[in-house]
Amino acid sequence: MAGVFRVRPGQDLIVRGFLRASRDNVLMRGQSKTFISQSLIHLVLATSLSLAMLAILLHLIARSGSEVNLVMVYQALKGISAEVFSLYVVIVGVNMVLRTLRYHLILPASTGQHRVTFWPLFIVTGVRNMAVDLLPARLGELIFVTMLKKGCGVSIPAGLATLALSLLLDIFILVPVLLAVGLLPLATPALQQGSLPAALLLAVLWVVGVVVLWPGLRFLAHWAQARTRSDGMMARPTRFLLALCESLTRCRQGRILGRALLLTVAIRALKYGGLYLLFDAVVASPALVAVGVDFIDVLVALIASEAGASLPVPTLMSFGTYEAGGAAALVLLGYPLVSAVIALLSVHIASQVLDYFVGCTCLGLFFLTQKGNLKIASVAGSRPESRWLRWRAPLVFIGLLAALGLSLYQLDRLRMAQSQVAPATGQPVTHAPDGAKAADAITKVRGWVVWSSNRFGNHDILKMNLRDRRISRLTRHPHAESFPRISPNGQKIVFARSREAWVSLRNPVPWDVYLLDLDSGHERLLAEFANAPTWSADGRHVFFQRRGSEFIKLDLANGEEQVLFRAGAGNIPAGVELQTPSLSPISGRLASTWRGTRRMTAIVNVDGSVQPVGEGCQLAWAPQDAFIYWVDHGGLMQNRLYRQLPGTGSPVPWLDLPPPYSHEYFPKLSKDGRYLVLGASAGGHEHDVADYEIFLWPTGMSADRVVRLTFHSGNDNWPDIFLE
Repeated sequence: MAGVFRVRPGQDLIVRGFLRASRDNVLMRGQSKTFISQSLIHLVLATSLSLAMLAILLHLIARSGSEVNLVMVYQALKGISAEVFSLYVVIVGVNMVLRTLRYHLILPASTGQHRVTFWPLFIVTGVRNMAVDLLPARLGELIFVTMLKKGCGVSIPAGLATLALSLLLDIFILVPVLLAVGLLPLATPALQQGSLPAALLLAVLWVVGVVVLWPGLRFLAHWAQARTRSDGMMARPTRFLLALCESLTRCRQGRILGRALLLTVAIRALKYGGLYLLFDAVVASPALVAVGVDFIDVLVALIASEAGASLPVPTLMSFGTYEAGGAAALVLLGYPLVSAVIALLSVHIASQVLDYFVGCTCLGLFFLTQKGNLKIASVAGSRPESRWLRWRAPLVFIGLLAALGLSLYQLDRLRMAQSQVAPATGQPVTHAPDGAKAADAITKVRGWVVWSSNRFGNHDILKMNLRDRRISRLTRHPHAESFPRISPNGQKIVFARSREAWVSLRNPVPWDVYLLDLDSGHERLLAEFANAPTWSADGRHVFFQRRGSEFIKLDLANGEEQVLFRAGAGNIPAGVELQTPSLSPISGRLASTWRGTRRMTAIVNVDGSVQPVGEGCQLAWAPQDAFIYWVDHGGLMQNRLYRQLPGTGSPVPWLDLPPPYSHEYFPKLSKDGRYLVLGASAGGHEHDVADYEIFLWPTGMSADRVVRLTFHSGNDNWPDIFLE
């Protein structure tokens, strides 16, 4: 009969098998989709809660009148020296070895079998250190149990028993630590009031854990065994409980607790010692100047942070809960909330970066072997598979290097991109009156200062009368304006204006140079694609940089241009960018910062010879060529002002402002050399983005005589001063 499908006797099983396989495939696809959707939901929830908790902390800081942002955290992380971080890496490595030794000691007792090979266990431990905070309440350690089974052949009950005993040892060792902190004769009342109850709570939790894991779990397993049929639904869970009880009992009877406890003491000492090392480096950084911490206080805060991270709150890598726990402890001990949050967030980021780098490396090593089996020597297979195994290790290693390089490149691009977007305009900030020394230093100063500021929506040129500190706005153009320089007679200024609405100062090309008459307010375009203008001593010429590669002299009377120096000509290499060039009015020598194919500060003599100065930037001449001065490495915030006298070969530190504004840039001497006007930030670096303030310093006096002129959270840069 047409259209009727007849099944032959031998085909019935085949059809049924095909239908069953199709049904199972559909079910597996449905389960996979469910798992993926649940994982995404958990990730979104965890990220949201972490951001929400961090936002609450930042809100509390703002309520206290302080401020914290990622720039401050970045500066705090920069404060961790390479030596300190290298020592921390060594401590983490030794700690990882000791953790492996502890598992190596406990596992034979829990399994009742021979010892697990150290190397596979070391790899799994590295992944565990990364995964412990992936899930709340330390549930990420379950990944450790799974990898023990996959890579080391350890059963799930034995892995859970090892994990449970390790956790109990970690809790047990904290009880005497907190008791000692609370009973110290020099302990503060806050420590005594907080540490003793915390020690009691941990002791209670430890006793409850011991009761639950040994007599409690054994009672539950035997009770379930007596009420479960061998083929019933609860038979498999009951067998699992019995196996777990057996592993826990073997651990207790294995005479290993004393040695495991000693290893735990060493593990905890190294862990908190390493974190304290990071914490101390962070609080000593420029972003947290003058914040002294006591070791005991930091220890309590780190324990509180770990307790916060262990709470059953679904956060991403414990961000939010970690900072909240430690910050609460530090605030109760009398430390500022803003300092506590920055320090703990910085320590958390630094430690997580290392943990995830080590964890991802170990995870890659884990999967380099066939199906996660770390006994590489015993792997055998067909010829194509063996060839793949031979090339898999170098290919994965190359992939890891490529990923690391790409990540570093993207981080560098992110840093560079900070100045590719116009900054926020900011707002006025409250300020105290000048101190007696500072006020006395400028009492007799008569003159004014100009600079570039974005406080009105984009970067305009502003003017301040030093007598009454009154600020007036000289330009109102929608494009960015910067680098104002005052004529010798004080009647005009030249400045650079961007050819687009916003151009980063890192881009020297799309700028034009304008002349502004201060009496009439009339503007005149002097040169296109020009930047960093300066004046000749007689006011008849203007010098500027064009397209980053030429230094040009412009005659104001007839508009004629003359190229004085050019990259690729003479001893200036091609591809060099001549940043902030400064021409000596006496000798005709050019001082400038070189970027591009060469990086240094240098003086180009009239005969074309080049005299290197240093590695800093913003090199300029003092009046009468008395010396050159510039910004270079060193000081409180990794930079300060230097100067070099004629005929000498070594620079001399000149000025390093007191904290918190000690990140100095844009120095400019007055025509008589008696006053220096400059910008400084509390940690931000980008010249047209960070919160730089303008300062005035009487040269030759101590740094505490500096006077702060501006009080605004926007960006202020490139000041100049004129004395009447």
